[in-house]
Amino acid sequence: MRRLFAVVLSALLVLGFAPVAKADIAGLTPCAENARFQQRASAADTPQAIARFDRYSKSLCGDDGLPHALIPAPVEPFAMPFIRGHEGEIMIPGVIFIYIAGIIGWAGRSYLQAIKAKGHKAALDNEIHLDITLAFNCMLRASAWPWLAHIEGQNGSLRESDDKITVSPR
Repeated sequence: MRRLFAVVLSALLVLGFAPVAKADIAGLTPCAENARFQQRASAADTPQAIARFDRYSKSLCGDDGLPHALIPAPVEPFAMPFIRGHEGEIMIPGVIFIYIAGIIGWAGRSYLQAIKAKGHKAALDNEIHLDITLAFNCMLRASAWPWLAHIEGQNGSLRESDDKITVSPR
């Protein structure tokens, strides 16, 4: 009897007679079935907004009616670039953020190095009162910061030597 039950249950599962089960993913519901999302979608006026709500209706929404990005955990540590379908949600904005943050950091670094080369008094004055032309030139040059960082990393000027780094005694 036990074997017969196991065979029948296996046959039903293999043949697909089991009802379709939707997993509850963190309390999210399809946006097309979410009341708050439908309320927001009905308030859309422009064709761009209507198209955006039509595209988001295929996503999963929370209780607030806003779509959530669900990204599966990568199997391998560096497999994230190979997970397709979420480039516009996570990867592209992340890369743009890192690039813009790098521009700001590199521009500030090159500005401080440029005013330090002018001398002590000029450096103190230019940290408080910005030299706009110098800051603008540093910002323009900083747009190529990945390449500049690579060049400075190769020739050794990116890092400071150990004897110039102070260590606070504790």
